Amino acid sequence: MKKIPDLPDLPGMPPLPKELRDLDRLAGLPGGDRRPASFIDEVARSVSRKPAAAAAPPAAGGGEDDSAWRAHKLFADLHEKYGRAFRLFVGDLLDVLLGGPLQTKFIGELMDDRARRLARAAAPADPAPEAKGKVAVLPREALPENISIGGEPRWHARTFLKRKAVLASVFLDSEEYPSYLRLLKQIAAVCREELKAQPGWSLPDSPPDRQAALRLVVDELKNEITQAGLVRAWLLLEAGGFADLDWVFNETRNLGLVRPSFYEDLDKAYREAKKMLKLLVTEFGQPDGGGPDKREAIRQYLEDILDVYTHHHFVLKHFNQTRPAVNRAEFESKKREWQERLEALRLETQKLRDDLRRLTLERDQAAAESRTLRQEAQDLRQKLQKLDPAEVQKQLQAMETRMNQALREHEAIVEDDAALRTALRTMDAENQRLLQKLREVHAIPDEMAKSVEGLLTGKRVVVFGGVGRDHYLAVLKEAGVRDADYEWYEGYHTISQARTAEICGRCDVIVVVTSYAGHLHTWQTRNAVGPHQTLFLIHSSGAGSLRQQILEKFKKTPAPTGG
Repeated sequence: MKKIPDLPDLPGMPPLPKELRDLDRLAGLPGGDRRPASFIDEVARSVSRKPAAAAAPPAAGGGEDDSAWRAHKLFADLHEKYGRAFRLFVGDLLDVLLGGPLQTKFIGELMDDRARRLARAAAPADPAPEAKGKVAVLPREALPENISIGGEPRWHARTFLKRKAVLASVFLDSEEYPSYLRLLKQIAAVCREELKAQPGWSLPDSPPDRQAALRLVVDELKNEITQAGLVRAWLLLEAGGFADLDWVFNETRNLGLVRPSFYEDLDKAYREAKKMLKLLVTEFGQPDGGGPDKREAIRQYLEDILDVYTHHHFVLKHFNQTRPAVNRAEFESKKREWQERLEALRLETQKLRDDLRRLTLERDQAAAESRTLRQEAQDLRQKLQKLDPAEVQKQLQAMETRMNQALREHEAIVEDDAALRTALRTMDAENQRLLQKLREVHAIPDEMAKSVEGLLTGKRVVVFGGVGRDHYLAVLKEAGVRDADYEWYEGYHTISQARTAEICGRCDVIVVVTSYAGHLHTWQTRNAVGPHQTLFLIHSSGAGSLRQQILEKFKKTPAPTGG
């Protein structure tokens, strides 16, 4: 390790650092592990210190203690992996979890107990004489209690930074395992009290459900840090054996898990640091140096002050830069609102652009029409200037004369049209009379000779065979057969004699298309037709054959009248 050149110590000031690692320690920076210069130095240091009673891991099968030891080892492993960042994360997490008036006394007792144990562990049995020219520096916890700085007894700061450091050390130092178990019990009590205030929340059973719930809790913590949210996250991590602790740390390491009373705690730390500075200024004004004990106490004051101002510079500044005036939920809501408004303005702008293009097109068309109309008006103005008023009057009189002549011709045409219409009606009446005479002497063919209109009115008709029901429907409707009185059966499928007799029995006219239903004619309809019924046998499937049969059977020829 590179050393700093020796400088004379100033009276009333702490000893100057001899190595660069001492500067890092004064600035609060983590120092790397140093290997001893030799095995003899390591043995000498172990002899000069009283060995601390390290907590041994619980025996196998220890139940709850076994799971607590595994969690403790997991926290220690992550601390070795991430270093100071993870220690700060653990301190912030435990500080928020144990926040509240009920935990103040517990944390005070924990800090006092830890200070006493560190003082006992750091007190040397037989301090060896120091080399000439060097000042003997005792450990800070073993300093006498009657030291005064600035005229007041030395006192130890109890700021929230000390509290965070103690909580993180209890969780990450294996020598603090008994205090770690007490702290776990206190966290369990806090979780029970917090769960009573959240009756609607329950711990999921399966690991995927717990991971999903933990992901939701982390998203909530990104919006706002609350003790309730951290309690839920702790319970989910504890149920999963802290398997997701690494992921949670990486997700929330930049959030700054600070308590709601963060500014009040920092203000209190500032007041204590200010008091320390005043005492140091008073102490430096005294002529006497004070000795090594007082110098070590002054160094402790300076380290506490440096912690406060370092935390202000690197944490509070980052907190103010990354935290807006409103919480993240309000910011996201406002962002969505502005995005919706921006989208509406974009749509309105697009609509206005479309209207502007349409108006521009209409304006160009109107400008073109205006130019055309101006040209026509100019031409008409020139023509009007060329015309003589007397000539215009003559043309007007000529036009009126032509119009009167046209009106007279129109009246004459109307009178001729009326006369022609009268003559046409007379000729039409004469034509009808002559046609009637020709019909009476049978000089023209009778158009109604092939008509079957009304010949089957009120009769029921059945057709066996043929190409379809609608093929004969037009002829039968013309003959007066209702749709309900008409039945059609195809001739390809054989039906029984009883069925044939039943169908024929309820009909007046039976039509058999023999080319499609010859078996009905040969074997069945022969015995099913009664004397009051009419049977038509049609070999062809055409409707004209049916019309001819109806005319021959039911057409009544009028008796000839004598001339």
